Amino acid sequence: MKRLIAVLATLALIALIVGGCATPEQRAQKLFDTGKYQEVLDKYADQPIAKQAKDKLAEQMVAEGKYQDVVDNFGDTPAAADAKNKLAEQLLAEKKYDEVLAKYPNTPSANMARNAVADALYAEKKIDELVMKYPNTPAGVKAKNELAKEEFDKIIKKPKKQQKKLLEEFLKNPKYAGTESAMKAQQTLNPPAKTASPKK
Repeated sequence: MKRLIAVLATLALIALIVGGCATPEQRAQKLFDTGKYQEVLDKYADQPIAKQAKDKLAEQMVAEGKYQDVVDNFGDTPAAADAKNKLAEQLLAEKKYDEVLAKYPNTPSANMARNAVADALYAEKKIDELVMKYPNTPAGVKAKNELAKEEFDKIIKKPKKQQKKLLEEFLKNPKYAGTESAMKAQQTLNPPAKTASPKK
């Protein structure tokens, strides 16, 4: 009987030693597997799994709506982009377009904010400002085409002698680049060669 107790005590001691000797990696993995990401970061920041724990924690925080915390403290995680998008969406909903453009210029909301500001400038007839700041928005393209058409129509009414020089200057102006009138100006300066009709 004493021998059995001694064997059991020895086995218990071995189990205790083996169980208590889990490596930091194993302990960190166990915490990670149970979703204790903050604890992994607090206790095992030097372990490879800490990066994954940080990413997971950031994801959790986005799901909880803690967007600013994620941007401030977890900017190097994939979830930071989601958090920025969410913050930009909130500002867009509040019609804080300038803030969206200043803080989150590379988000989908920034494109919507740009278009909204451009539309407002167009509505206010601030065409020059619109063309200068937001030339590639739908309102900017529309305004550029209108300005270019107005200028092109003026040039075409001038005597033929003056037209060539004015059209060349018109084409050099970046304000009119890519417009329908710029294409017309190009064709007016360099008309397509007429192909000779085949003789019968």
